Amino acid sequence: MAAVVESFAAFEEECAIVDSMPLHKPPPATSRLTLEQAIKLAAGRPFELIQGRMVFKMPDDLHSEAQARLSAKLVNYCDANPIGRVRTEFTLRLWPDKPTEGRVPDVSVILNENLQAGERYGSRAPDLAIEIISRDDSWTELFEKAKLYFEKGSRMVWFVDPFEQGVEVVTPNSREWVTDTLTCPELLPGFSIQVQDIFTWPSAPIKAAE
Repeated sequence: MAAVVESFAAFEEECAIVDSMPLHKPPPATSRLTLEQAIKLAAGRPFELIQGRMVFKMPDDLHSEAQARLSAKLVNYCDANPIGRVRTEFTLRLWPDKPTEGRVPDVSVILNENLQAGERYGSRAPDLAIEIISRDDSWTELFEKAKLYFEKGSRMVWFVDPFEQGVEVVTPNSREWVTDTLTCPELLPGFSIQVQDIFTWPSAPIKAAE
């Protein structure tokens, strides 16, 4: 954990220079919600629970398309190579002693050895946590979330950026900006996708005028 904290100290310092807007800061509230209470109030809408405050997730078009295309590629990979499972918007309850906290990666890849049978919410961060960047996200807050995932079991985090059309690949000790071929030999041997394919939807054939 010390290595994680030390390596992310540099990330946070660098990102603080670039960011001026906070990410998903919860609104003021007089009382804190538990995860169970928040789930009832959410009525099926995706959200995260941060210090007892609900922060709803509002994916836009670019976010949703990138999430769908990358998830499909990962599902196809895991179908052909059954080493784990892919989950979207999977709620993580990483603090058994803190009922007012819950996180929801956009995409989670959980290897078989870390799957928990009958577990409704994740008690361990996914081996690969993926966040699709939205317009109001800040790098400072994104790296804080990655730090949290690493502390709770993740081995790698991908930040998928539809605006710059690249992927920031982050481990506890390194990060790399990828714009060509995205691979993951440490966790997903043989997996490969062209980064542009995450953001580019094949054009439908143009219908000839009648």
